[in-house]
Amino acid sequence: MTAPATASTRPKSATAPLVNRRELFCEAVAAGTSAAEAARRAGYSAKGAKQRGHFLMSQAAVRLRVDQLRVRHRAFHKAELDNAAEIMEIAIGDALDAKKPMQVMRAVEFRLKLIGVIQDRRIAHHYNDDRPSPDADVEDMPADPAEWLDGLPAGLDETPSPDEAQVVTKDDLPPVSEDDPEAVSSAPLPPARVIQAVRSGLPPDFIRDLPAGMLDDLCDGMADLAPAQLRKLTAELVT
Repeated sequence: MTAPATASTRPKSATAPLVNRRELFCEAVAAGTSAAEAARRAGYSAKGAKQRGHFLMSQAAVRLRVDQLRVRHRAFHKAELDNAAEIMEIAIGDALDAKKPMQVMRAVEFRLKLIGVIQDRRIAHHYNDDRPSPDADVEDMPADPAEWLDGLPAGLDETPSPDEAQVVTKDDLPPVSEDDPEAVSSAPLPPARVIQAVRSGLPPDFIRDLPAGMLDDLCDGMADLAPAQLRKLTAELVT
């Protein structure tokens, strides 16, 4: 059973507005606006508009929808422009027959405005306003972190945290027999016990005749050996 989304993560009614805003964003981009301006027109906050537009355009589903809308718009525009061009050609021909050059010029100019060759502020679809947006000073700021959750459907479980790895200690290991030659002593033998263990298997004067420095190295090297390993080592030294 999935846990309900909390208000701090994603709103419960985020699915429907998300679909509408993305569709509006795709339509604005397909119409030729920039990604940042398209994000504003779609209803996203102006803060971080460039990052929002870049994030949406990085998704394959959004790019595919933009391409579909562009194909549809091109087909619709071509049909309307062809129809308008035929009407304007008739109007231009009538003006030429009436020997009214000023009407011919106005008709030609209006036809060019309709098809977007000449920019006209009254035709918002073709007009490209180069003036900076009133909120252009905040579009480079980091986007609202809550908006990055728009791509997640409401009602999904939070990402489960991975289980902590169990730590194995010496207490968890099985006991080792002292007769095992491969066994490792749980507690290193101190130097005194090392000397005593080695002395028991060596001639009486062997340890006494060793140089002090060699005796220290001998203790350090044997500190981690088990009793069984010490007995084996002393037997090898005697032989």
